[in-house]
Formats: sequence, structure tokens, C-alpha cells
Amino acid sequence: MISRALSTAICVAAGLPLFLIQHPSLAVDGTPFWFESTVSEPGGAISSPVLAFNHFGTPSVSWSSSTAGIDTVYRSERLGLGLWAHREVASGPTAGMQTALSFDRAERPTVAWIDGNGHVKAEFDNSGVHVSVANGADTVNPVLSISHDLAGNLRGLFTGTAAGDLFDIGSVGGAFSSSSLTTLSGIDEVLDARLTTDHSGLRHVVARVQPESGSGQSVVIASEPSFDGPWPSLALTTADEVHGIGINTDPTDGNVALSYTTYDTATNTSKLFYAKFNGFALEATEVLSSTTAIFYDVDLAFDLSDGRPAIAFEREVVSPLAEELVFAYLDGASQWQTSLVDDSISISSSLGGLRRPSLAFDDFGTSWPAIAYIDADESLNVAFDPPVPVPEPGTAGLMAAGLVILSGRSRRRR
Repeated sequence: MISRALSTAICVAAGLPLFLIQHPSLAVDGTPFWFESTVSEPGGAISSPVLAFNHFGTPSVSWSSSTAGIDTVYRSERLGLGLWAHREVASGPTAGMQTALSFDRAERPTVAWIDGNGHVKAEFDNSGVHVSVANGADTVNPVLSISHDLAGNLRGLFTGTAAGDLFDIGSVGGAFSSSSLTTLSGIDEVLDARLTTDHSGLRHVVARVQPESGSGQSVVIASEPSFDGPWPSLALTTADEVHGIGINTDPTDGNVALSYTTYDTATNTSKLFYAKFNGFALEATEVLSSTTAIFYDVDLAFDLSDGRPAIAFEREVVSPLAEELVFAYLDGASQWQTSLVDDSISISSSLGGLRRPSLAFDDFGTSWPAIAYIDADESLNVAFDPPVPVPEPGTAGLMAAGLVILSGRSRRRR
């Protein structure tokens, strides 16, 4: 990745406004090229951001910042000239420990958050009305996940204080509800969980858990049956440590896929996996393996134009020590490739715990990925991999100097 200082120096030398300039060089032969946009400068402990696009291609990020005992929940939106607008959703002592964001079919945002008292709250369509969805959320490892299914219904989950208890979040036109979703058995603690809905409207969960045995950590999966009754669940894998999990639904066939990382302390081996249900069974693929780096939190999404999976993940290089953001993607030849997005990020929050990246694809016209994450200086950033620009005639001089202003879209590169 080209540093901010170098990018700034080139822009100044060219006499061009900084926010108009893309980093030098273009992607070739399908290689992602990342353009970094700062959502918020350093100024408080920021929670895990959640990135979502509306169907017009406008990205938004939900996040919270803690400063001097005051938590503030925000939804930030990127405008047509590349600027970010910030809407303060809620503020106060322990106002927001974890946030979530999703758009319905009418482009109306739902922002949800968990406060320090275990209340799950939500706001619909920028109304300023804060609905108390539920109480009793886990505040030690706050887990919150929301999205909209194909029918436009809000589907989400959060974890309760009792071991293994998962609760749902639903909404129709801003009328929120919650009830027990399922209980994972044999669990001492749910460390993280994610939910997705398949094309038949049934929900599926992946969780990172501490088993009752106290030995290692496990990736547990659970699926909703089409009739009333308990959800079947399974410990998919167990390792000394499981640092990250992700789940999503392939938009082309409706099948569910997972991503997760494992770490073996005896061999210092970290692995990144991708697994997808093929209609009969889960097919698991080892995407990466390393003894010189540890893979931490992940997020899984699909390119909406071709259904290819992609994974954003954090990587801690052991020597020389570095915390990096990496993008793994399946290319046209069905081979996994990787791209370094940022070579200096902040994996852990100053408040404790991992701070995961958030990956999403623009679904307006040509699909392209973006990742929200926390940089090393504690700023909140979104890295975009936009399509190759179609330069206007007036940019020929800039191209000769290795500079290109974003001026159009072409077909997806990967």
C-alpha cells in the first residue's frame, strides 16, 4: 500500500485537491487496487465498524466512539463528492458498545446497538426514535448482527448472559421485536456469532465458542428448521484458538458459506478456511496457512455480480511485528488470491478485545468491494477497490504522471 505521506506529496506536486486523487498506478490483470478514505480522524476508542451499501451504491458505516466515559453511536455516509457526513444516533455513558447496520428495500437504514447495561436498541430510518428491542444482552463479549433477507425482513441476533443463549431481532416497518432464537448446548461462553438467511428465508448461525470442557475453542454451526423445534447444531472444528468467523449467503444460488481462522499453539500454525454448502455437504477449503503470521478476525462477503466469495481478514506478522489488513478473493480460475489492503492497522481495541473489519460489495451497477477498519493511528477508514476508471481526455497529462482522477466505471476486474 502507498503511504498517505507519499500520496499527499504527489497530489500537492500536481496541484490537485487531495480528496480527488486516487493512489498512483492502476490495477492490472485482476489485481485489486485500494483507495483509502478516512471516515473519522483519531479521537476516542472506536468499536468494530459495520459497513453497508444501499442499493444506489452509497456506503454507510455504523460505529461507536468512547471518549471520557461518553459513548456515541454514529452512522456515517459517504456523499457524492467523496466527503463523509456523520449522524449522531445516540450518546451518553455506556451508550454503545457494539453497533450494526442494514438497509431495507426502500433504502431506509436500521441502526442497532448494545449499551453497557445490556439493552439492545435500534433506530429506524433516521427517525430519532430509539426503540428498546430487548434487555439482557451479554456485555462481556457483546455480539450483534443484523441484515435484511430477500423478502425485505430484518433478521438479526444477539447473545444473552446465559451460556449458549442466542436471541433474534426482527422488524416490520420499524416495529422491532425479539424472542429466543436457540441455545447452543455444551457451551461455556459464546465469544462471537454471526447470522445469515438463505433464499428460502431460513436462518443459519456460525459461532466462535468456548466449550464447557474448557479445552481450546470451537467453530459451531446451527440451522433453523422449516418447522417449530430446536435448531440442530454441530461443532465444525476445534483448535487451540479460533480468532475469527464469518457467514454469508451466495446471491447466485442461495447456499450458505462460512469463513473462519484457527491457531495451533504447538506448531505456531495459523489457518484461514472457507467452507460452502454444496447442496449435500459443507465443502471446506484451506485458503491460507502460516507459521510466521497469525490470522485474526474475518468477514465474508460475495461479489454480487458473479457470486465469487471474498474474505477480509487481519494478519499479525510475527517478525518484524506488523498488523495488516488483507483481502482474499476467488479469481476467475477458481484460485484463491490475496491482496494487501493496509500494512499498518489496529487489530485490538484500546478497550480490549479484537476489532473486526467489515467487508461489503456495492450492488449498484458494477459490483466492487470495500472494507471498513481501524488504522494504526486509531482513525476509522474505508478502503475501496473501485472498477478501473475510464479517464476523460483532460486526464491524459495526469496519466502520464501516474495519477488518475476517478471519472467513471468499467466492468469488474477480478
